[in-house]
Amino acid sequence: MLMKALQVVKPRCFIQQQAPVPELNAEYPEHILVQPEWVSMCGSDIPFFTGSKRHKSYPLPVGAPIHECVGRVVDSTTAIFQPGDRVVAIPEGDQGLAQFFIAQAAKAVKLSAALDDNGTSCLIQPLSTVINAVDRLGNVEERSIAVIGLGSIGLFFCWLLRKRGAGEITGIDPSAQRCHVAEEIGATRAFPLRSLEILQNARRNPDEWEQPDICIEAVGHQMDTLNDCLELVKKYGTVLAFGVPDQSIYAIEYETFFRKNAHLLAVVTPDWSEYLVKARDVFLSFRAELEPMVTHRLPIREAGKAFTLYERHEDGILKALVDMSAW
Repeated sequence: MLMKALQVVKPRCFIQQQAPVPELNAEYPEHILVQPEWVSMCGSDIPFFTGSKRHKSYPLPVGAPIHECVGRVVDSTTAIFQPGDRVVAIPEGDQGLAQFFIAQAAKAVKLSAALDDNGTSCLIQPLSTVINAVDRLGNVEERSIAVIGLGSIGLFFCWLLRKRGAGEITGIDPSAQRCHVAEEIGATRAFPLRSLEILQNARRNPDEWEQPDICIEAVGHQMDTLNDCLELVKKYGTVLAFGVPDQSIYAIEYETFFRKNAHLLAVVTPDWSEYLVKARDVFLSFRAELEPMVTHRLPIREAGKAFTLYERHEDGILKALVDMSAW
């Protein structure tokens, strides 16, 4: 049996393919076969689309690169899920751009069959990573925090930190629109500037920048903003490295890090079985606050457009959903 799927055959180029439907067998205990309804892009997917991952060769595996998915179980080798269950699930190999994909049961969480969310439950997966990161920070009550990068992840941080009782929350992003959203959902203030510009201003006018206890790097894909965080954070402060790297080796301004007695905390890949459940429950409790993060919906046949909008930060995009029924 064949299914429709997309494949990145070269940077910035999708083609539609016919591929065999994955089959569950003895090699896949505790797995599910999912038919996705909606998927969403993460910033970490974009370099695979653009060709920025230097170690990757093309074409990419069929269905890559998508891991934020909502759909229905059509087959199962686990007692946890049954055919017909609606789930948020992370595909094996991040191969979610297909009519069917396999996922580990431990990387899925059940949703109510009656939940009518028009795909916004895709937000549960990225929200789970932010909840994990804030948990790793420990008690943030009354602590001052700067969030560098106000894409959807940075906005999730601003929102959750306010819920957790953080003190001054400063957002930094060159997009004035994103800064406005950050202030609406949790940031005390937000500057429509690059972190380097904030740093240069702080060097010229040190009394105008109050160094935060924690600085969160939520940009990734380049080296500069992590070093900006190391200089912007206060002595004995913590820099949380959340943005995904595209290079295997980073040039860290080590003396700045060393002289500040700073903490550098890397956070990636939570225990999915725990944090998808946590994120689902948070999402269901605060849907009205979180759903406005979704700004675009496009059919799967326009996946290339969706990726390009996300890459270029165009048209006020924060989070885009892709309708997997619209081939």
